[in-house]
Amino acid sequence: MRLWWVLLVAILAPSACGGSRNADARQYELKGQILAVWPERSEVVIKHEDIKGFMPGMTMPFKVKDLALLEGKQPGDLVTATLVIGEVNAHLSTLTKTGRAAPEAPPPPPAADIRQPGEALTDATLVNEDGKPTSISSLRGHRVAMTFIYTRCPLPEFCPLMDKHFAQVQKTIAATPSLADVRLVSVTLDPAFDTPRVLKAHARRQGADPARWSFLTGDPKDVNQFGSQLGMYVEHNPTGSRDITHNLRTAVIDGNGRLVTIHNGNSWTPAELVAELTSTPAPAH
Repeated sequence: MRLWWVLLVAILAPSACGGSRNADARQYELKGQILAVWPERSEVVIKHEDIKGFMPGMTMPFKVKDLALLEGKQPGDLVTATLVIGEVNAHLSTLTKTGRAAPEAPPPPPAADIRQPGEALTDATLVNEDGKPTSISSLRGHRVAMTFIYTRCPLPEFCPLMDKHFAQVQKTIAATPSLADVRLVSVTLDPAFDTPRVLKAHARRQGADPARWSFLTGDPKDVNQFGSQLGMYVEHNPTGSRDITHNLRTAVIDGNGRLVTIHNGNSWTPAELVAELTSTPAPAH
């Protein structure tokens, strides 16, 4: 299923807490073909083979710390690379062209029209972790922080980091009376696997207070259509249900259902999100 905007990735790795420590980094050899090069985001999209001892082959973007690695690289290039996995980040430390062939898959799709700050979000009816239909419009009257995750996405700097950040935000809003109306919402990108039962167990593991933090699933079409207006991109590999390529988007929504701000990627901090929620006018009751 090919949908919308920029890619990030979910790949198999252990969960972790705390900062990155070089001593704990693991390295793997990666072989594959470049499908897209995004120097503005320090990323390269590679359709790669199985990574021995780590993960099956799939298509995903990888970060590079050294932009020089991307110089001269083009879609269709066959490459080998060194994938470095730390506790909270992953990147390619080497990227070497070994040949060239017609690309085995199309490049990522162009950007779609997404909501801008001040614009209202289109409503959708999804299902919460208790199996109850939940419309996005039912959140009106609350300031909302919303992110997108899936429970089988364990690379530390992607979905697990979003969960970790939301858990920290939850602690802050619980201790701040002026933020009592704030609600946190995590929408799954893997509705076929993330049923209400799975999400409820995941919510318990995150220490989610159901009065403040809910997890939503639903019909894949409804989830994708809703997420597209926030710039979400999701691609499921038809040959591997666990292989999901996606980006990271975290939004702040006001009490009238209008977008306040949106974060692309994982560079935001819990303190920044709390500050944005605090600066968003509280709904009148």
